[in-house]
Amino acid sequence: MAQELVALVGPERAGPLMQDIAHALAGHGRMARTCIATDLLAVPWISEITLLVCLVTPCGSEQMDAMPRLRAIVSPLLGHEWIDIPEATRRGIPVVNGEVAENRESMAEATIMLLLVLLYQLRETEAQLRVLLKAVAPYRRMLKGRTVGIIGSGGIAREIILRMVPWQADVQVFTRAQSPDLPGVRLVGLHELLATSDVVILMTSLDASRRHLLNAEQLQHLKPGALLINTARGGLIEENALLEALKSGRIAAAALDVFEVEPLPADHPLRELPNVILTPHAVGHTVQAEAAVPRQAVGNILQLLGGALPDSCKNRTVERVWFERQAGQIKEPMC
Repeated sequence: MAQELVALVGPERAGPLMQDIAHALAGHGRMARTCIATDLLAVPWISEITLLVCLVTPCGSEQMDAMPRLRAIVSPLLGHEWIDIPEATRRGIPVVNGEVAENRESMAEATIMLLLVLLYQLRETEAQLRVLLKAVAPYRRMLKGRTVGIIGSGGIAREIILRMVPWQADVQVFTRAQSPDLPGVRLVGLHELLATSDVVILMTSLDASRRHLLNAEQLQHLKPGALLINTARGGLIEENALLEALKSGRIAAAALDVFEVEPLPADHPLRELPNVILTPHAVGHTVQAEAAVPRQAVGNILQLLGGALPDSCKNRTVERVWFERQAGQIKEPMC
């Protein structure tokens, strides 16, 4: 990628990660510019960018129009919903995300931790000691023998399944992927999963077709007294409907690491419910996963600069255009 300008753009909270990536690139003899911005159009040298490292800052057709030299987009994170992948694909621009094993494994462990905390009612049990509540008859439940329904079949979901099956949980999955290889589980429809699962785990990406995947109507299909865990994306659930289901007892308890608005507002009614565990979109952020993110991002950037497409490219259909462009057969992105 000749005469390239690698640009790292993101909000202030992403500053340390951007600096880590820029520093690591410098160690490989590759310089990068960083810009703290929540609007790509505010970047003063946007028209010069050839490789964009984009953190949370939206990148759609208007932003791509302003980057006539753009050749590739990288999200250092697993998430990438702020990037318009269909538009990038139309222009022959690969979009690559940060799929690191440590992130998948950390999120799987953290999700199972939340599941066990709910099943064993850890907070309530601890309160018996801390606030001297009267002991009551056992009300905790084993994971063994529970029917666990997972919505999604991506990398994190697979890591959860890998750990869950040996616990002798009955795992079933709803997925839109075609015939995924998921040994030890049953593939079911969404309604069947909701109606028959003791625990429902959301583990799918968010796009326009999945927004409010669990709305008021779908939540009515839940098995009464079910547990719900969402460590994927807040927009997958209609929060007002979730509040009503938690208040009514349709959902016995929930553990939520993600929300429609983040950070969760201080006056949000979810904070008032006793049967909800809330964490700030960080429950699976381990030391190991944090260290792997910039390392993977730099690897992806160096591959792209070297003319290769990383394995985590989200739109492999641009491969032919990409290699033709590297060979000089295509001079500009498609408009």
